[in-house]
Amino acid sequence: MSESRIKNYFKTQAIPISVLVLMIIVASILSDAFFTKINMQNLLIQQASNMVVSLGMFACILSGGIDLSVGSNLAVASVFMASLMNTANFGVALIVTLLLCMVIGAVNGFIVSKLRIAPFIVTLGMTEFSRGIAYWYTGSSPVSWRNAADEAVMTFIGKGRILGIPVLTIIMIVMILITMFIMRKTVVGRITYAIGGNEQAVRLSGINTLWWKMFPYIFSGLCCAVGGILMTARLGLGAPTNGEDLANDCIAAVVIGGTSFTGGKGNISGVIIGVFILGIINNLLDLMNVSSYPQMMLKGAIIVLAVVFSTIKDKNE
Repeated sequence: MSESRIKNYFKTQAIPISVLVLMIIVASILSDAFFTKINMQNLLIQQASNMVVSLGMFACILSGGIDLSVGSNLAVASVFMASLMNTANFGVALIVTLLLCMVIGAVNGFIVSKLRIAPFIVTLGMTEFSRGIAYWYTGSSPVSWRNAADEAVMTFIGKGRILGIPVLTIIMIVMILITMFIMRKTVVGRITYAIGGNEQAVRLSGINTLWWKMFPYIFSGLCCAVGGILMTARLGLGAPTNGEDLANDCIAAVVIGGTSFTGGKGNISGVIIGVFILGIINNLLDLMNVSSYPQMMLKGAIIVLAVVFSTIKDKNE
């Protein structure tokens, strides 16, 4: 990376990086337990699912859309993975879960792209539909995979370590690298940026945007599936209530990280920063025994401020 690109990066990401550094300093001052080894490990483990799903949200927002159904899609992945583990092997459960969530994403993408309906409306409806699937499939009860034949595989994913690094963290890093490669090195990544920046110009250049606009939602479905599997492995069960507030967290993380809410501008490193800013806030409030209600208020305020700042920034550029 050239010196000019490095300077430009730190210029565009100055605020998210400054906020992250500030949060780390504040957390270390307010809680002696923050920088302990076990808390750092817990912070990484707890953010694995949020990080992976935020990558899918990043792709959708980058294309000028949004996916409000990520939490419900994750719940579908969670309950189907846990249930199928009890009736089939890990491989079958994995493939079915991935395909199911990608189909849900493809439906979102097709309606948004083909019928030109606002992503907000489409994915809001899918939020209720997918959550209903999760409740119907489980009879509103959590499903444990603890007695499954391939229990050891899920236990390794949820609690295992490779060279001292949690498997959850390794999978999270792999998903980050895959997303970086797609967005930076492939045609679909470049077209996603272009569609978010000016879809009409992309159409006029002779590109059929129908299938290209579906990609972010299919990718979001894939990320929801992986995130749901990670959460199910960590918790030991799949529950239809999983991921209820996840969409808000992912939107906040993506926008806080510098991705334009109107699409076309953003990078993966910003998403990583955004996820950990929110993760540190939640972690610090938990260490200080603050109830969940102020946490909800704070998250809501952060989302509003992040969107307002993103909108002002876009108008000034």
